[in-house]
Amino acid sequence: MNVTSLHERFDTASLRKAFGKFATGVTVVAFRDDEGVAGITVNSFTSVSLEPPLLLVSVQKTSRCHDRMLDREFSVSVLSDRQHSVARSFASRDRHGAPPWDLSGKVPKVDGAISWFECEPWAHYDAGDHTLLVGEIRNFGSDEGEPLLFYGGRMLEPQSDAW
Repeated sequence: MNVTSLHERFDTASLRKAFGKFATGVTVVAFRDDEGVAGITVNSFTSVSLEPPLLLVSVQKTSRCHDRMLDREFSVSVLSDRQHSVARSFASRDRHGAPPWDLSGKVPKVDGAISWFECEPWAHYDAGDHTLLVGEIRNFGSDEGEPLLFYGGRMLEPQSDAW
């Protein structure tokens, strides 16, 4: 059987652009370890199951936090449309600031997020250049506000009109 690599079949820039036609929310996945509180911006996030309550985030293997977060408790904070700077801070390899953390629970969360989930690790799966991290939700909450959206390779600015 002749196997053709992805790079031979597809132009990865075109593939990324095609994936970018699907709007997603923007989250920060956070955890605490011996080095302190850390987080990364993730827009690949989804619910998996209500019973048991599971969610999934896809974490790039080259992320500065990838290995540190695999087998530890973590949170997912869904950012509001007013939290562009938080998303940019945690998407950059050169972090330039940190959000105000909500440290009231078992794991850190981004203060002001419109929803959040505290998770224990359930499983993780190798997925090419990413790891699929499944968490069992132990606590969650939500508040009013509009989500920060990512579309076409950029975060969208808040709209003055309601959807």
